[in-house]
Amino acid sequence: MKKAFKTAVMTIGALLMAAGNAWANIVIYEKVDLFETQEFFSDSFFLCCGGVESGPYRATLTDFDFPEAMVSTGMAVTTATELLGRLDAPGSFTFDAMVDEVYHVSFFGKADPSASFGLYGIEISQVPLPAAVWLFASGVLGLAAMGRRRQVQA
Repeated sequence: MKKAFKTAVMTIGALLMAAGNAWANIVIYEKVDLFETQEFFSDSFFLCCGGVESGPYRATLTDFDFPEAMVSTGMAVTTATELLGRLDAPGSFTFDAMVDEVYHVSFFGKADPSASFGLYGIEISQVPLPAAVWLFASGVLGLAAMGRRRQVQA
């Protein structure tokens, strides 16, 4: 009986970890663009539907170095009233977001004058819960089940 219980708890933990890792692949907003000399753009995205949840999100700005690195680049994510994060160079930051709210992403960039072209990418995706959280949750459930089992036997 103990072996069956351990196997069940381990199976549930593995399934929860797999579910957490699948959740990590949800991309909310993505843009890749090639531009000449200098550019500024602003766009909006809306968190809604399809497994999207409130919580932490990661915004990533990439300089694809095509054909040469950009002289300057940056981005910001805002709501109508609040700056949630900003970059003055390629990189990433995390911010908390709520479902059914509109967010704005702004980009600025200037390509190397000798190259006259720049290629950048923006990606905003959900941040997954660490596997340790899923393992901890399955362990707590297992301990609760064992405690309940002892009370029934007594």
